[in-house]
Amino acid sequence: MKNRLFIFLLLPFQISLAQSNQSARDLWQKPEMIMDSLGIKTGMTIGEVGAGGGYFTVKLARRVGETGLIYANDIKRKFISDMNRLSRNEELNNIRAVLGKEDSPLFPDSTLDLVIMVYVFHDLTQPVSMMEHIKPALKKGAMVCVVDRDPDRFPGDSGDRDHFMKRETIVRKLIEAGYSIKKIYTFLPRDNIYVCSPDSLEQQ
Repeated sequence: MKNRLFIFLLLPFQISLAQSNQSARDLWQKPEMIMDSLGIKTGMTIGEVGAGGGYFTVKLARRVGETGLIYANDIKRKFISDMNRLSRNEELNNIRAVLGKEDSPLFPDSTLDLVIMVYVFHDLTQPVSMMEHIKPALKKGAMVCVVDRDPDRFPGDSGDRDHFMKRETIVRKLIEAGYSIKKIYTFLPRDNIYVCSPDSLEQQ
């Protein structure tokens, strides 16, 4: 009984801490500015690779509105369950959680106006294969956006420098996967935004 009471008393603190952490991340990652730079608007269908706990997913879902749709991918079943719970709690009916594989998001074919991954690319075990398997899900003219820390601009501690990929490494892997780099935005204090499109779609 005491344990249950402790958990009940602790829960509001945990919620408040999570909201505080989210607000702090908003300050340096500036999600609204990211979405503005990518032209994300009402009615779009977007795939998010590595949605995790749904920090960016909720923001995307609210931006595209009821006429839009977000396919939120992850490879962990726990995150899929959490995503389904989150969409119910936030009353967002435009989120579809997708359990993927390490080398493929398993998005439906020819459905997406945009694919985005935020702080995910450096953790992919097979980044080139993942990027290749994203292509079938894209509509003609669709873009893929990678938001990731630039360790040369914001090194953090030594662990961060080793963990995050350098700009030239990310660009090389995107090109290896058959993408052309359209733009690299550097207006964020920590991150680069890589906007690219598959060469195969441009040739159609």
